[in-house]
Amino acid sequence: MTATPSPDQHLSRLLRFQRRTTELVADEVQDIPEGWVARTPSLPAVWSLNLVRVQGATIYDEALALSERHLGGGGYDQLYLDHEPTGEALAEVFRSRGWEVDVEVHSVLVGGLDRRPAAVEVVEPSEDEALALMERWMAEDKTLHLTPEGLRQLVESNRLTWRARKARRLGVRGPDGRLAAITLVFSDGSVGQVEDVYVIPEARGRGYGRALVTRAARLAREAGHELIFIVADDNDWPKQLYAKLGFEPVGRTWLLHREVRAQPRSG
Repeated sequence: MTATPSPDQHLSRLLRFQRRTTELVADEVQDIPEGWVARTPSLPAVWSLNLVRVQGATIYDEALALSERHLGGGGYDQLYLDHEPTGEALAEVFRSRGWEVDVEVHSVLVGGLDRRPAAVEVVEPSEDEALALMERWMAEDKTLHLTPEGLRQLVESNRLTWRARKARRLGVRGPDGRLAAITLVFSDGSVGQVEDVYVIPEARGRGYGRALVTRAARLAREAGHELIFIVADDNDWPKQLYAKLGFEPVGRTWLLHREVRAQPRSG
């Protein structure tokens, strides 16, 4: 009888999946003793492609030195802490020194899916239509501090990522026929990720998000994926919806960033 993987095993596997996604798109990914580094001079404003990922325990000064050593001259410090005890211990230290701190909760699908008839029709939009909605989402997110060039780079990074991960695009149209909500399913054949769940503000409260996540999870399960996961902001409400739909948290990671000098950038 095969033993059920532990939360730590699930987390390790989905973190490897995320690293591979970065490798498929970034200009360079380099192993370092503390973890790994991604650099993408062709898209310098995209945080997720220009970062230091720390996989073990560290302290503030050591983490800062890693960012300066490997991302020096980029105009910002960008760190990802995969070690949960370290993230919990250092979050307030980073905040007190001017860093923005985002906590992400990683959850895997363990429960049965909602089998009630869908009240919302899910469609599969074109790449251009889906990217246009993503561009609106990113432009509206004031925490990203996007310039027009930063927005262009972030849209392009999404295009490259979708193609590299053979993304299946899912959407819901509003009463006017325009795309009002979107999500994606990334795959490597055995692991599936439900990614980028977004509903335009004026269409929220209609069940679009629930319909999209349910459909995405069902498609991933029908495709035979051994592990299906989703990542959410630990301080926002969607994680509660994902829990109701059968996703169970297995761990958290910390995304830390701060401006060193003025330079266009994106999330």
